Amino acid sequence: MKQIGRKVRRSIVTRKTQGNLFESETRDTRERNRKQKTIVPGTHDERRATTMRSCLGRILVLFHYYVFVLVIIIPNKVVDALESFFANVTLTANNGDLSAVIYLPSGLKPDDRTYYASTRFDWSSMIGSITRTTTNPLGEKETHSLYGTKQWRLPHDPYWPESGVGLASEFGVGDDGSLCNFMCGWDQTNEVTNGVLGYQEAKNGDSFLKIGVGELIKGSCSTCDSAEDYKFNSPYKFAKTPVWTLKDKGDGKSITLSHKAVLGNNGYKLGKQITLNDDQLLIKTSLTNLGKASFSTAWYSHHFFTCDTHPVELGYSVDYDLSAANGEYNEPSTWSWATPIVNYAKIVKEDDKVRIEMERGVESNVRIKVEFDKDDQAKGEFTIRACNTAIRETIPEIGNKNSGISMNAYNLYIESGTFSPEPQILLNLLPGKTTSWTQQLDFADNYPPPSSSSSSSSSSLPLNSLLQSVTSATTPLNSTSNHHRYDSFSTTSLNFVTIIALAITIGTVLYRSTMTRRRDRRRKQNYVPVPDHHDHGDNETLFNRCDQDVQ
Repeated sequence: MKQIGRKVRRSIVTRKTQGNLFESETRDTRERNRKQKTIVPGTHDERRATTMRSCLGRILVLFHYYVFVLVIIIPNKVVDALESFFANVTLTANNGDLSAVIYLPSGLKPDDRTYYASTRFDWSSMIGSITRTTTNPLGEKETHSLYGTKQWRLPHDPYWPESGVGLASEFGVGDDGSLCNFMCGWDQTNEVTNGVLGYQEAKNGDSFLKIGVGELIKGSCSTCDSAEDYKFNSPYKFAKTPVWTLKDKGDGKSITLSHKAVLGNNGYKLGKQITLNDDQLLIKTSLTNLGKASFSTAWYSHHFFTCDTHPVELGYSVDYDLSAANGEYNEPSTWSWATPIVNYAKIVKEDDKVRIEMERGVESNVRIKVEFDKDDQAKGEFTIRACNTAIRETIPEIGNKNSGISMNAYNLYIESGTFSPEPQILLNLLPGKTTSWTQQLDFADNYPPPSSSSSSSSSSLPLNSLLQSVTSATTPLNSTSNHHRYDSFSTTSLNFVTIIALAITIGTVLYRSTMTRRRDRRRKQNYVPVPDHHDHGDNETLFNRCDQDVQ
């Protein structure tokens, strides 16, 4: 009986010991797995980890979606909405395939905001946001935005002198001073007014006239000083609110804007007829001298040209009708604020023209101004090429003896947000006389010839240029010169945020993919199965001790 009891007790102790050892080894295995960060398949820890990974993946997907909406969709929608929110008239042609927006002067639509209400550019010349739809050689429809509002001087401020759009024009030479006396224009003419009348006679606090703007107060600008020079690029206060009239037949083809201002012995009347027909945009401007004294003034259209909201880069080019002077030019502003054009473009001289071709993108803090030498045969004709589109502008009245209009200068201004050919003309008006001139813009396709080696067009905007502009997006536009001075956010900062969001998305996908493969390898390498047998050597020692206790 004692032997039977001893065997029974040994059996009970053995079972208890095996259970304790099993639990001990299981705890050891779990502890080792925890330290090695190994998750045993089929356990609660694995199910929890899988759920967390799934939730994290969904959160990341939603995050990337909202980043895309906030960075890409909403800003574009907001800008489009703001464009239509400003007081405007839209002209259309070619069954809607060509359209142009005329942003109206203040007061014509009191319930809408005014796009431009400052003191540099002619208020009736805000013509831009031109949309053109064509059929490419593959038979596909494509739409391009020309002279848009999404690159130049953002955020837009209607009261800043530079905040024009498209074909914004100025009476004057685009420089300080009420008169252009020193080496003024190609003919170095004296007594050419810088677009202002009665400025020299006026004292600080008195009024003077700026053609195309209205009656302003001398000495009221933010940069005015004791020298009392006229500051073309600084906002002045208005002595009177300018009054404009609009004639619109409602056919969507043509409108007429007009305005006049008289102050003492000086005065002018300005009219502008804008017509869009087929592939042609016509802007006919007339200027009448309402004063008692004759005056001469320069005039130019700034041409704030951009292509599909892309910064100026490879793919932009312009042809000038400069041949007699072989396209010789000067860059007098490089000693102060401008950058030499050869750093960004090449100038190709041909028999009857000079072509300027951009070779790389222009950073946001770079400004280029080229002044071409006098060419007696030039008539201010040029052709811009970008976005598979060619835009040719001519002013037929230049050189016509009856018009009295002649070339005064031929410039090119470039920033990341504008590619601006600027033919400048000289106007001479006797008292009571009227002169008129017409900007004729002809739109045409400019598709490159098909290439068997590449399906991409030569005028497309490459990714490396985009990345180059994004790289420079962190450099703010901050000028120390009066010429084209404006402190604002860089337009390419939006592209910068977009690229960052895209990089985060790609990096996250790659990281998750890599970590998944590594986790699978660790599972195979670190997997420790739950033991189904035990070391009986230790059990035998324990059993002997139990036997002794029983005995």
